[in-house]
Amino acid sequence: MAAQYLSAPRTSHGLVNPGDSQLRLILVGKTGAGKSATGNSILGEKVFPSIFSAVSITKHCKKGSGTWKGREVVVVDTPGLFDTEAPDAETVKEITRCMVLTSPGPHALLLVIPLGRYTPEDQKATEKILTMFGERAREHMILLFTRKDDLEGMDFRDYLKQAPTAIQELIRKFRGRYCVFNNKATGAEQEDQREQLLALVQDVVNKCKGRYYTNSRYQKTEEEIQKQTQVLQENYREELERAKAQIKQEFEEEIRKLKDELEQQKRKVKMERELAEREAYWDSRQQTARDDVLSQNEIFEFIFKLLEVASHVFSLFKD
Repeated sequence: MAAQYLSAPRTSHGLVNPGDSQLRLILVGKTGAGKSATGNSILGEKVFPSIFSAVSITKHCKKGSGTWKGREVVVVDTPGLFDTEAPDAETVKEITRCMVLTSPGPHALLLVIPLGRYTPEDQKATEKILTMFGERAREHMILLFTRKDDLEGMDFRDYLKQAPTAIQELIRKFRGRYCVFNNKATGAEQEDQREQLLALVQDVVNKCKGRYYTNSRYQKTEEEIQKQTQVLQENYREELERAKAQIKQEFEEEIRKLKDELEQQKRKVKMERELAEREAYWDSRQQTARDDVLSQNEIFEFIFKLLEVASHVFSLFKD
């Protein structure tokens, strides 16, 4: 089955995929490329731990969210999944986690590369990423160069004239879809580069006719998330019914013992208020049921086993 590109319709279960209201982004790249700092720049706050280090600070895929033009922006930061020394078993588990966090599929994949020396090892990591995602995901990929501040005012196009051939080839391969970030920027500069990137992401989405990237494994993942969300919503409905029955029983017994009609009326008003409060609480839990499912580590383990991908590192994102 080939990779597909789908919008997020209402499902037969009555659940709505988050695709209509979200813009989902995955940060990928080698350890030290600046993925976590870039995620913080996109969200405008420090969500992901980011310090200068020779080893990866990010150990697991992590999700953060913000808003842009009334739309929720979901950013998933990844560890150095594609470093040549990364163990394949751990790589597969984290890619599965990434799929769960970006289900039903990402709108854009941001390939983060730091400006400066581009070594054969860096190039090998980049090629590994491109191989893993496959050709059909390429139209959803954007190059994001970090360390713009190292240019010290030089125009990026002038830098490209003397950049390594491999970088120039990448830009041609991505048809000029790139942004340059200074992750030390604040205020207007930070907001301006964020706006440029998200406008480019939106342009990519528009060219894909509003669709996000998906494949058969993403679809299986989304089906399971929706199934478990539906189960949890039913549990919440049952909790509400039990709570309402208990409140009614307690108040009705108390009301029967009262002789004064005014006091009876007061107790009835209080009962209705407590019933309304309890209903509002469980209604809100219904709305966040999907998030509750995703917050449980069991969902990652279950889907990891469901996909049966332990020995297929390079076939997770493509079919």
